[in-house]
Amino acid sequence: MGNKFSKSWINMRVGYDNISRSTILLDHINKLSQEDDIDLIDLYCGSGNFLIWSLDKNISFNNCILVDHDIKLLKSIKSNLRTHLRPMYSIQSNTNNLDLLIKKNSEILSTISIKKNDCDSYRCSCEKYHVISYSAALDIMPKPSIGSALKRIKKNNILYFSLCFNGKVRWTPTNTFDKYILTFFNNHQRSDKGFGKALGSKSIEFIKQKADKLNLNITIKDSPWIIKNKFDKDKVFMKRYILDIKKSLFHMEGIDKDILRKWYQDKKSEIDNKKIQLYVGHNDILLYKK
Repeated sequence: MGNKFSKSWINMRVGYDNISRSTILLDHINKLSQEDDIDLIDLYCGSGNFLIWSLDKNISFNNCILVDHDIKLLKSIKSNLRTHLRPMYSIQSNTNNLDLLIKKNSEILSTISIKKNDCDSYRCSCEKYHVISYSAALDIMPKPSIGSALKRIKKNNILYFSLCFNGKVRWTPTNTFDKYILTFFNNHQRSDKGFGKALGSKSIEFIKQKADKLNLNITIKDSPWIIKNKFDKDKVFMKRYILDIKKSLFHMEGIDKDILRKWYQDKKSEIDNKKIQLYVGHNDILLYKK
């Protein structure tokens, strides 16, 4: 992936992501006879938030390979793990902070290898049963990247896409221009994110069609952000969300900038006065061989 994603935005959304993730993976793992001997390959891992969520849900992986193209995000993984996992777990590292050990009660729970690599081309021969995870990535991936991900599915693994944007955004109360802005936003999500034209919310239907052709089991569950604007952190998050939308759409062909400015100012005022709530639709998707 060519684009760099904001570390501050990734860190800001982690709490909402972790609340939103469905039980789809946990339910599947609990059915496995190998549940005590599972590895993880986390692609587009960012700063390690999926691993944090997994441990919080008592999903532990023996060996974890975390892969991303952005070295700044990768180098923040250790501090992020320590911030969110202490005192339950201790985190040890080598001198370059790219090989970590997670310990619980002085026993090694997981070994972690952090890799800077292109996620589409990354290859790992993992013999143990393993989970291949993509978090908040499917909707920014082009068809070839999604095809490469599906080719990773073997008898000894499952493929897990979480927090896939499904194109649905609802504000309560609504604004006259919400549908107008959402139309442009969904079109923007289908633009090139640096490694080919993304499918945006259409990626979910694409995955369903491909799974049928490839004779794969597929399970989909909702995992929306539901932000009720009760706390200051909600206000900060929502204001950052609308600011990023405004910046993304401002130079988009065909956009009425006066409408965009009006929409942004109205939303900002309603957020400040805690008079508005936000729903952003996501889906979690689990795929494996029949």
